[in-house]
Amino acid sequence: MRALLVGISLENDPYDIDYSLAELKSLAEALDIEVVEKMYQKLERPNAKTYVGSGKLNEIIIAIHAYDIDVLIFNDELSPSQIRNIEELTKIEVIDRSYLILKIFEQRSQTKESYLEIKLAKDLYLLPRVQFLREKEDRIGGGGLTKGKGETQKELDQRHLRNEIVRIKDELERLQKMKSLQVEKRKRNDIPIVALVGYTNAGKSTTMNTILDLCGAKEEKKVLSKDQLFATLSTFNRKVTYNKVDFMLVDTIGFVSKLPHNLINSFYQTLEEVKNADLIIHVLDSSSPYINSQLMVVLNVLYSLNANKIPTIYLFNKWDKTINPNLSMPGAKSLYYSNKTKENLNELMNIILEYVTPSTIRSKILIPYSKGDLANLIEVNCHIYEKEYQAYGTYYDCEIPMKMYSIFHEYDLDTMVS
Repeated sequence: MRALLVGISLENDPYDIDYSLAELKSLAEALDIEVVEKMYQKLERPNAKTYVGSGKLNEIIIAIHAYDIDVLIFNDELSPSQIRNIEELTKIEVIDRSYLILKIFEQRSQTKESYLEIKLAKDLYLLPRVQFLREKEDRIGGGGLTKGKGETQKELDQRHLRNEIVRIKDELERLQKMKSLQVEKRKRNDIPIVALVGYTNAGKSTTMNTILDLCGAKEEKKVLSKDQLFATLSTFNRKVTYNKVDFMLVDTIGFVSKLPHNLINSFYQTLEEVKNADLIIHVLDSSSPYINSQLMVVLNVLYSLNANKIPTIYLFNKWDKTINPNLSMPGAKSLYYSNKTKENLNELMNIILEYVTPSTIRSKILIPYSKGDLANLIEVNCHIYEKEYQAYGTYYDCEIPMKMYSIFHEYDLDTMVS
């Protein structure tokens, strides 16, 4: 399928038009659509009837014949009437950015929750558009539907969609309650949560796998990591133990500019994990010339989630391919990082420990009899669960203040065995 991309550049538009169309091209290619040409027009506001002006639309019609175009892909969400008007004038299929993203999400959903969230967003998108998009979709619900008295086919489709939306919302609410119980259980167990967030394809999943590797996790614990848009459409939770400290590492869905409104609302439940995080690692693609725009997209979503006040580390990922060695986040904690070279991996883990380390750590300690001063420190400062005099020293199963643990580290039985 050969496509022509169409966009508009508005005054004070937060998105650079070249960047936005380049991203739209990547989205189209994710669905194996060949992008042949792109066009845009500078306007004060979109044309209410045809998105672009009549002159630009004539240019588009000429380009359709010149480049043998099969489909027009518009860089913003179109109204039902705009879709109808443009298709009538151009005589070819019209797709907008929202529909394109929804189709990608639909193809890549891997869990029941993400499937339902995408289905809900798509149904909400289709609801006012069934008359125009009917031919683009398989028959909604298949056979067996019967019309009510005086009911048109459009009304039948809309009735079915509304019923399905109610059903999906009920099922998502049930799943959300289960997830909330899991979060509460983690809180009761006092397991800190570290959430990876960032723009799509910034390297969140690869960062998660690198940390899991470092901590000796099994291969099946790793998450899907690909150099493509929206490789991750669900949250994945993995318990990590590093330097005897446990925390939950969470990989989240990647963000993108102009994400469909219905999709954002649907994925708020998926992003609940972020709201409960003790620490956010904001992964940035330092090899991208649009890093500032991507940063603002993610910050805006975090703000809408009321997660903007959670402690955050800004991780300049892909530092081995950075195009700007002077990148920085003044006034914020940041780190240059590479999953490929493992640059600053240990520094990242130490920063994580600063935020998730409990005030005490339970350890099994064997203090030689010649170190009576250390035994006295344990007796005075630690909560002792078990004490036993053994052949080589005094054994303690005890809770040690974290600030004192380095004193006893070499006598920790786990350390001595390793």
